[in-house]
Amino acid sequence: MLNLDHEDFPNCRPKMEWMRDNWETHACYSELGVDGSECSSFVYLSQIEQHCPPAFPSHSNIPPASVIQSRKLEELLLLLSDSEVNYNFIKSRITRLFPKWIQGINELQKSIPNLWNRPRLNLILYLGFLSHETGLKFGEKSTTGGPLGEMVQWADLITSVFILGHNVSISSEWNSFKTKADEYENQGPCPRLDGKQIDLIFTDIMGLRRIKRKKKNFFSSNKCKFRMLDSFGTHAEFNSNAYFKAHSSQIGGKNAWGGHELALQQFLTMYPHTDDNTFLGFVVETYDFHETVARENITVVYGKEKYMWKDSEPILQIAANYTQIHATVADSDEIMPAFHVTNHHLLTGEKFHRLLRGSKIFLGLGFPLEGPAPLEAVANGAIFINPRFSPPKSRKTYKFFGDKPTLRELHSQNPYMERFIGAPYVFTVDIFNQNELHQAFQSALKTNVTPYLPFEWSFLGMIERVDVILHKHNFCNLHSTWPPFEAASLEVASSGVSCQDFCASKGFVCERSFFSKINNEDILSRFSSCNGGFSRASVTYAPAICLLQNDSMLFSCATVPPKEIKRNVISRQKCPPASLLTRIF
Repeated sequence: MLNLDHEDFPNCRPKMEWMRDNWETHACYSELGVDGSECSSFVYLSQIEQHCPPAFPSHSNIPPASVIQSRKLEELLLLLSDSEVNYNFIKSRITRLFPKWIQGINELQKSIPNLWNRPRLNLILYLGFLSHETGLKFGEKSTTGGPLGEMVQWADLITSVFILGHNVSISSEWNSFKTKADEYENQGPCPRLDGKQIDLIFTDIMGLRRIKRKKKNFFSSNKCKFRMLDSFGTHAEFNSNAYFKAHSSQIGGKNAWGGHELALQQFLTMYPHTDDNTFLGFVVETYDFHETVARENITVVYGKEKYMWKDSEPILQIAANYTQIHATVADSDEIMPAFHVTNHHLLTGEKFHRLLRGSKIFLGLGFPLEGPAPLEAVANGAIFINPRFSPPKSRKTYKFFGDKPTLRELHSQNPYMERFIGAPYVFTVDIFNQNELHQAFQSALKTNVTPYLPFEWSFLGMIERVDVILHKHNFCNLHSTWPPFEAASLEVASSGVSCQDFCASKGFVCERSFFSKINNEDILSRFSSCNGGFSRASVTYAPAICLLQNDSMLFSCATVPPKEIKRNVISRQKCPPASLLTRIF
């Protein structure tokens, strides 16, 4: 008997009912084996569209997938061809680091023996923020001190998916993307089985907004396949249009970058901000200098544009008491002449790393937030003085975050380094508190550290994460079973504490995909008798004791619930945070 009511396949019965009356509306159904019988429709919905549970062998019309195989640098550079300006920085970084990417993929092959026998995926990468239509000119500014964090992340993602052997199309201009996307577009309602199906689409918020505006059908038919590079992350409160509109007065601000209503794990962040989004990250490049680089009494100030130095005089005064001051400011020849700052102008690659290798301190001024440079400094043996924020910076207190789709509160310039690295490599202090800053310099100068790089920022760590994103994250099939629910540990969080913070305090992480498994009375009743019965609501702190979630889009690890609400916490297996971030998620 056909199982049309499997809990993991809620669309099976309605899809079967539709097929009974409509299988003849397009020839593709009969071409794929549907003949009007219940069994043929079930096979199609199980094996082709995957709306029903597997019950029969795979459909014979499905062609075998090609296997992936390694590639060469020259092939990759040829893919970056739809703009002369946009890819200069990206090409330079890829070329410089490619030998180490080769080393990383060779290391991965040792742990995954069948690496080259897996399906070769069709991937489209659209770097929307570089398009000339945005008017931002990030490609041109990359050589004069413009924001490089996004460039770094895109370069490393491009190299990762390519070196893993997949079929990659890359665009930064709309017309180029449209041409490539059109090649994969379905001409009928059935999935394509000729090898021309899109497996994943990587883009950014600007790219997604343009796709939604200019290719609505393409977006709606491939919504589950999008992966969004989203530097600062997206919270459930901003992802759902209905929720934001209903609660905008409490949340405050606008929602210019949110409202896309994807699964929160489809948003890929620069740092591991929340357990709701997926940590993509980037690689911290390192250099093996053939000669010894002497470490001198130097502070390199973190601020590559002059505006970042505003109000820094009292900070520099203290720094000048202990060390020489060096800078890499691109848009000024002279900075703070009273402090004799040595400005190297914009340095990238080996020259910047040589400067860090010969310095003792890397001093943050509070901006840019969560950039790559502090990790590069620590990887070269310099100690990072990380500005602490009081009050913390968020969309409610800081203009930069005013329209970001997140409620995160940053307690320092780089919260990851504060939380996961810390002393002796990182000293997080109020740089405007003279006593604290004096103590930080004194402690840093008497501390000897060796270069340090956490695994998740290595080439192997990045390739592992990308491989998981490609092969384990599946938001098109409701029955996706990764991570397996057997790995869950169910606990009740303290009042007024988010699931992710509670999990972190126990050495766990919150796994958002598990919420759908426990959003039922049978499981929640284990934690309370609920004599008054269960209620339902569309709120970001459900499921909770005696409270079921009405809207699956609002499942959230990051939301801090009202203090009177107690929440169930779903966690992965206990594991040290650094390896967990890298090897599992």
